[in-house]
Amino acid sequence: MKRVTIEKLDNLGRGIAYVDEKICFIPACLPKEVVDIELTSVHKNYLEGKVVNIVKTSEKRIKELCPYFNECGGCSFLNLTYLDSLNIKKEIYEDLLKKNKLAVNLEIVSNINDFNYRNKVSLKIENSLVGYYQSKTNNLVAINECLVANKEINRFIKKIYLLNLTKALVTIRCNYLNELLIVINTKEKCNCDIAKLTKEFKIAGIIFNDKCIYQNNYFYEKVNDLLFKVSYNSFFQINPYITSKLFEYLKQFITKDDVVADLYSGVGTLSIVAAKKARRVYSLEINKNAVLDGLENSRLNKVDNITFFKGNVNQTILNIKEKVNTIIIDPPRSGLDKKTMNSILNIKPQKIIYISCNPQTLIRDLLILKEFYTFDAIKLLDMFSYSYHIESLCVLNLK
Repeated sequence: MKRVTIEKLDNLGRGIAYVDEKICFIPACLPKEVVDIELTSVHKNYLEGKVVNIVKTSEKRIKELCPYFNECGGCSFLNLTYLDSLNIKKEIYEDLLKKNKLAVNLEIVSNINDFNYRNKVSLKIENSLVGYYQSKTNNLVAINECLVANKEINRFIKKIYLLNLTKALVTIRCNYLNELLIVINTKEKCNCDIAKLTKEFKIAGIIFNDKCIYQNNYFYEKVNDLLFKVSYNSFFQINPYITSKLFEYLKQFITKDDVVADLYSGVGTLSIVAAKKARRVYSLEINKNAVLDGLENSRLNKVDNITFFKGNVNQTILNIKEKVNTIIIDPPRSGLDKKTMNSILNIKPQKIIYISCNPQTLIRDLLILKEFYTFDAIKLLDMFSYSYHIESLCVLNLK
């Protein structure tokens, strides 16, 4: 056992300390705390540990409301007030920017609903128990509610036994009408008590091993004044309030003369927001169902100035024959691949609106783009309250 002082937190919300001059990452602790730790992993360049005892407690630490906090690992900052959790996220981001010698102003946008905001959760069922896997393990932490999940989803968790499953992965999505879309993956036979489920809940659809067995394999979500069809395997943001704020900010940077390419466009959400102001939008997405949803969503929202392309972004972007002056990027956590980055630099649009869920890959890409673009601010959107994840928006202008 080692006694260490936590210096700060890393971008994964882990405490940073040093053991025998080697950096050690320790979950569930706060800056300036003195803790006794046990090493859990030894690597060539770093160590990992877990807290055995807190010797000196941070004055900011509070009693966490979630009974699963110390086991689950899904939330990093439930041991802080909401305001302190925002401040610590901002500090983590500032540290990353300083480390990479980027002078950028940060503005944080708070979540009006810091609890019960998630409209989607993925749960494991093992031996008829439901819960989440403990971080970096296959050990199930059984739960009967999740503080950050939508209230209707939590009500469903208590009735999940009606699915009659002993081992499965179940994803539950909830829309603005409190309708549930339930996606089940299992090796077991279907024995869901659909009659009781539909008596208890508004069910938009049930999908069992990629086959729709009740109603539809999609539902409709509403954000601001826009309506979206979302297929069961299509991406959609998990926080309705912060998504609405994201839409509002995006609109501020689009003008009536813009020709926009929306990369990684999903079901066309950002494309449609942009199309309400821009002259023309090109929507690029690899997922077939998402493209089909995007076409339907443009019709639902009476938008006729979007052209949809299905395929890899770095290939489909070459299909745009018109001069693009604005690019919207909302990539996966891995950020931009080299081919896509090269395609963007070949086009050199006047403006890039970069939305990211991973500060490390955003900063990596900004370091490449700064040769050609200026940027002076990043908006931090608290899409994932109490977790270490941070959504951000950065607008870049061609030099």
